[in-house]
Amino acid sequence: MFKKFLASFLLIAAVFIVGAQDNTAEASWYAKVVNCEEYITLRVSPDYDARRILRIPLGTLILITDDYDDGEFVSTRYNGVYGYVLKRYLDDAEK
Repeated sequence: MFKKFLASFLLIAAVFIVGAQDNTAEASWYAKVVNCEEYITLRVSPDYDARRILRIPLGTLILITDDYDDGEFVSTRYNGVYGYVLKRYLDDAEK
């Protein structure tokens, strides 16, 4: 009985978590990669020395999930991967 309750609870919790993530995406906007030769680097944290995750090609639209007004980086999602990129390589784009 307890195992069924726990499984149901975890399933319901997962549905709410996924729904919450989708709502944050609705409050986000898209930007286009510009001002670079070939690509920009997606990093694990908003720091020049942070580990590199992957490269995002010039001209790509990416989802911006958070803007750090006093910093040089923005939080983004590209191909399902979350990370940080430098603002100076982005230009706002329409959805």
